[in-house]
Amino acid sequence: MNSNNMDIEQMRKAWIEMGKALGMETLPDDPDKMNKMKTSLDRLYSRYLKGRDFSILATIIFPIFFFVMPSLGNVYRIPLAITYVIVMSVNTYILNWFLRGLGKIDPLTMPITQVSSMAKYYKKCHIRYLLFGYFIAIAWSIYFMFALSRSGFRDIDGLIFGAVIGGISGLYGVWKYFRDYRNLLE
Repeated sequence: MNSNNMDIEQMRKAWIEMGKALGMETLPDDPDKMNKMKTSLDRLYSRYLKGRDFSILATIIFPIFFFVMPSLGNVYRIPLAITYVIVMSVNTYILNWFLRGLGKIDPLTMPITQVSSMAKYYKKCHIRYLLFGYFIAIAWSIYFMFALSRSGFRDIDGLIFGAVIGGISGLYGVWKYFRDYRNLLE
């Protein structure tokens, strides 16, 4: 027996022992499930993709609602629509930047330190984006409530309730982003 066969045999034994130590003695019941599993990087990428696509749709659809909204005064329709389009266009651009940046991370060809440093960089950028973006979103929401109240809309309770629900959903989304970043860095 030559030395190559002995090395391969030792690697095979080590591989089997490693599988036993990790509790992977049996094959999975559904081998297709292995193909459907996503990594943290895949989840982040798809989340940014969905966010970008929703921002594009919102940039197009929601300003139309401002023009047909009966409770909004004519004076505030155009400024609200323009500021909303600007805010959502910036959001779309930033999410697309995150999407392209995460697309450059390739854990199969890059060293672990490079993957980790790129993930840390995009996590820091995401934190800055959130800090700045939440202030912009809150300011725009206050402007929207101001425009509605000046137009004679008196049922502010529904808007406040919607803001609370939106804030809770936003914080849940942030938690999911950072959970995936944490898993990616580990």
